[in-house]
Amino acid sequence: MLAGRGLAKAFGTHVLFRDFDVEVRAGEIVAVVGPSGCGKTTVGNILLGLVAPNAGSVERRKNLSPLRFQKLYQDPPAAFPPHQTIRRGLRDLAKLHRLQWCEVDKLLTRLRLHKNLLDRLPSQISGGELQRFAIVRALLLDPVFLFADEATSRLDPVSQKEVIDFLIQTVRETGLGILLVTHDRALAERISTRTINLAGHESRDRLHLA
Repeated sequence: MLAGRGLAKAFGTHVLFRDFDVEVRAGEIVAVVGPSGCGKTTVGNILLGLVAPNAGSVERRKNLSPLRFQKLYQDPPAAFPPHQTIRRGLRDLAKLHRLQWCEVDKLLTRLRLHKNLLDRLPSQISGGELQRFAIVRALLLDPVFLFADEATSRLDPVSQKEVIDFLIQTVRETGLGILLVTHDRALAERISTRTINLAGHESRDRLHLA
């Protein structure tokens, strides 16, 4: 779906990484691990075109809209307008991209989100519910690539499992490619097809998701 070749990034005199290669294929979850400050989030932002590298290049699958390359943020409340109900945000998105509301309903059912939550503000629902709404919003745009930036780190264990299980199911069903940035090595080893240690540029491959 996309790849970074020979990527390098520094902020001032602080070098995050150099000569870094990463590739995400259809139907796989690639996990990037490493200590805080090593540039994990920056790698994902470079792949999405949100940050420019100092060196290297990014190749994306051709003839695809940039909207099909999506990001799932670490802090769910920061991803939603605080004074807008969830329903209003989703309706605006559906209208903008000419989507039917039934597509929203299907995703709400799959993610076990009650419809009465739609008329609440982001501050009025839990972090786990809000992150699931963020997934609904991203999947409505039919992504081929999703950058999950510590997307479960602030969730309770039950919510974390629900989000991860749904992402794995979506990968299996649609061929979505995911770049998962996480501090949790156990999580990375458990769900990814390939884990990359950004600090040492080490890569470990596992069997493709069944």
